[in-house]
Amino acid sequence: MAKQRGYPDRRGMGAQSDFLSETFVPSESHRAKQLAMARDLVRTGLKPEDVAHMLSLPIELVKKALTEEI
Repeated sequence: MAKQRGYPDRRGMGAQSDFLSETFVPSESHRAKQLAMARDLVRTGLKPEDVAHMLSLPIELVKKALTEEI
């Protein structure tokens, strides 16, 4: 039988993928790639605050990566 029109699906209601995304911890190599991208984006002229927001990184981490690289 086909799903009735207007019947809500179960996405976003405690699906297993929700719990996996809540517990995701990036690896060190992933974090290093993100910081390299952040440095490149700041070099192109973007503000560190905007870059931190785009990459979901703490602003302190982005600023620290910029000062360590110089």
